[in-house]
Amino acid sequence: MRYFKLLKDCTNEREIFCLCENPFGWEQYELSEGKQISSWNEKITFYFNPIEGNQVSNYIHNNLSWFIVSPLFETILNEIDNGGVQFLPINIINKENDSSILGYSVGNVVNVVDAINYEKSTYSVFELDDDKFYDISKYTLNENEIKDKHIFKLKGDEIPIFVSGLVKELIEKNNITGCDFLEVEVTP
Repeated sequence: MRYFKLLKDCTNEREIFCLCENPFGWEQYELSEGKQISSWNEKITFYFNPIEGNQVSNYIHNNLSWFIVSPLFETILNEIDNGGVQFLPINIINKENDSSILGYSVGNVVNVVDAINYEKSTYSVFELDDDKFYDISKYTLNENEIKDKHIFKLKGDEIPIFVSGLVKELIEKNNITGCDFLEVEVTP
């Protein structure tokens, strides 16, 4: 199967960009760890200025780099990999007229697989406080470790989201907007 790093498509200059002014104690990268969230605050609100952009995509770009998805995108992900993503409700408000965009949520990807093939990936390593960090510029994944996951993060590099070719196909078939893809190498 083919796999892709899910990217945010930033080519539409009229697409909204949302800002969260109060994340109620949630740090930017806490939702990158691949852990279930049990104490979510449904008052978390993102704001956009329609003068800067007024087109709403299915995957919304935001200042926290969270995976904000539409109800349609959520449905597709649940159908293909039920339980692989936890959906946490948020509010999205138009700053100009206080109208709401309903049904959007933060997708917290909880599928984490140990699938990086370091021998065939391109990366650099740096140390900080006796911890090693890998900066991967070209991913190669071990397909056998992915198993039946269609959306996932990688153990040791939990920020990027990866999807199977099937997810990419469904995103394109259903005209899900705001997504871009970078194919990654896969080994057995």
